[in-house]
Amino acid sequence: MVAAKQPERGKVKTRIAAAIGDDRAAELYRCTLLDTLALALSISDVSHALSYAPPTESARRFFADIAPAFLLMPQSGATLGERLGDTLTRFLSRFSPVVLIGSDGPDLPAAFLTRAFDILRDRSDVVLGPAKDGGYYLIGMRSMHPTLFERIDWSTAAVAQQTRERAGEAALSLMELPYWHDLDTVADLQTLLDPGAPLTRAFVAGLKAKGT
Repeated sequence: MVAAKQPERGKVKTRIAAAIGDDRAAELYRCTLLDTLALALSISDVSHALSYAPPTESARRFFADIAPAFLLMPQSGATLGERLGDTLTRFLSRFSPVVLIGSDGPDLPAAFLTRAFDILRDRSDVVLGPAKDGGYYLIGMRSMHPTLFERIDWSTAAVAQQTRERAGEAALSLMELPYWHDLDTVADLQTLLDPGAPLTRAFVAGLKAKGT
């Protein structure tokens, strides 16, 4: 399952937008989104779903157009933790296990996603993909555990560690994938790895060619 935003000008990749402008940042996000959807679709024998924001008709139409193979569901909640928790609660009522990724790691190896499903099918309660900035790029579980989204300092370097702590407090078995990078800053754009994220890498190459 992919959690994503509609790529609206001024509302996505805001830190990168400070360097390349709102229009280019929105186009960059669109590239990362399309690459992420392709990555998700490369995993066979699973259902594909997308949780989108904002929860508007415009966003629904946008995602229905670019992601026709995905089951769509609007995000609900005031905070990131509430939105993630609500998304997983609703999908876990229909599917198990569920693996959730965002669109900040479009070059993520497909093998990581396959491994996440294998870990959960081997009966681990939770699988976590820690990001190098202290957050996480993937979380998966076989059933809902709300505690994993409580008392978390979202959008800080403490997110992954606090999630580990919540899992420990609830006596949940947790296994981890290798660390991976997010695309949050201009410097992060240099970390994209071939052959992943072809649209995103082409867009970044175009920025370099223009001297941006």
